[in-house]
Amino acid sequence: MIIIFIVPLFLMAQGSGTLGEPNPGSDDVGKNPSPVSMNIKIINPFKHDTIPGLINTIIDDILIPIGSVIAVVMIMWAGFKYVTARGDSKQVGEATEALKYAVIGAAILLGAKIISVAIDKTIQQLK
Repeated sequence: MIIIFIVPLFLMAQGSGTLGEPNPGSDDVGKNPSPVSMNIKIINPFKHDTIPGLINTIIDDILIPIGSVIAVVMIMWAGFKYVTARGDSKQVGEATEALKYAVIGAAILLGAKIISVAIDKTIQQLK
């Protein structure tokens, strides 16, 4: 983000004088400086300009893809723990706990999307 906001200022910077003033040693010393105007357009990387749109974009484009991959990997890890337990009750208990937490995490992930849609629909109806 710093690069997006700071680098254009350096690229549009003038010599050693301040903005709108002539550089020392140039022929423009003593003349009235011309006003400088810059038109910088920053493109919005998100799809919507509203807060509900921002929240939906974050959930749809960041949380759901990353969380889904993590949930699948955790379920696979729990299955691996079941296979390597070989009947040991302590390791089977650990695998059961890992599977339970992976399923709870996936449910929370889906619940976040459902709650966000419900809140958005409620706000739309109140308008």
